[in-house]
Amino acid sequence: MSLQRGRLIWAIVLFGGMLPVIYFPADDHFFRLVIDLLALSAAGILFLAMRAMTHRPAPTPAAGQQEWLTAPNGVHRPPPTRPAPAATSASLPRTAAVTSVPRFGAGSKAQRFPWVLPVRPASSGVAADEASLGDLAVRAASLVGPGHRCQEPATARQDAYRLARDAAGDHLLLAIADGVSSSSHAELGAAVAASTAITYLRRQLDQPDAAVRLSAAELFEEAATAMRREAGRRGLDPADVCAVLFVAVIPTRPAVPSGERTMWAAWLGDASLWRLDDRRWRHTAGDRKEATHGYDSNAVTHTLPADPQAARETQLALRPGDVLSLVSDGVGDGLASIEELNTYLADHWQLPLPIASYLNDVGFDAERFLDDRTAVTVWIDPDARSRPYDSPNAPAGARHAAQEGWPS
Repeated sequence: MSLQRGRLIWAIVLFGGMLPVIYFPADDHFFRLVIDLLALSAAGILFLAMRAMTHRPAPTPAAGQQEWLTAPNGVHRPPPTRPAPAATSASLPRTAAVTSVPRFGAGSKAQRFPWVLPVRPASSGVAADEASLGDLAVRAASLVGPGHRCQEPATARQDAYRLARDAAGDHLLLAIADGVSSSSHAELGAAVAASTAITYLRRQLDQPDAAVRLSAAELFEEAATAMRREAGRRGLDPADVCAVLFVAVIPTRPAVPSGERTMWAAWLGDASLWRLDDRRWRHTAGDRKEATHGYDSNAVTHTLPADPQAARETQLALRPGDVLSLVSDGVGDGLASIEELNTYLADHWQLPLPIASYLNDVGFDAERFLDDRTAVTVWIDPDARSRPYDSPNAPAGARHAAQEGWPS
């Protein structure tokens, strides 16, 4: 019995006990005093019962019902999440997922849906690494894009990257491959292309007593051959394993007292290299995509294994404090077309950061950006970024900013 109902019953009983006084008046003053006290008690209990009934507490929100709280600083935030009950049916509810990745603009609806597993067995949807080699600091992350993971049939992560070093530890070797979505086994082509590229670079750099000779034509022809061979072994057509590829070799120590070193890079397709200049990322190498009506994120002119002869190569001079990012188009298109994203990553990636934070940034949320994302960022002697701007070994971008009078 509830407290309110008990009070109400007692009030009725006490009032009922006073009825004999109405019909049988008593001359005894003591008896009348008792009746008056009973009447007052009954009235008080009735009042408490009625008050409790009109001030009932608010019902507890049902499981899954969203409830918003206001913090002392006025910021609205959701309450702590209660554990969801175990699913009892064969199908799981497609509830919106909470996301903490940086969002630009309205964001993508697909970003909020739960991930769906691919039908075919595949590599993990997320990969990440961090490393130091010589005076280089490296962060790498790759994750399946929102458009590939949120609805049936889900596809595997079609980006692949490889990090390696030569036997002597004199060079950092990087490769990023992006499978072409129209290929039925694009993830296979990307994995074979990246692995073959690293194998070629290791073989060239580990030759004893021989001058290092890197050739984009040889590397990409070898990658194309390996992709065709693997496709044939699995009963696939070469068109089923198309991918683009970007590779780079960075010395782990400077070659001259000034701290400069020379980087070698080669590419085919729209994976690209970006350089941190002052407070923004600037495109440095890789095919750029242009479109008449806006930015066309699917425009790829050449791919492997069909066009290895279209590969290009270059050499870049690097100084202490420089920062480079090798990215697939899922990140590169954002750097090129979303100014807020470019500025955000320029600020967050000034210095090496925890790998979890780096992965979170690579998974940014932006409208219409649904492709897989991969990025490998290398800091050249990151301690140099904290040196005075007038130091001869200060990064070029920092010295330029100081000369222009920009804030540090």
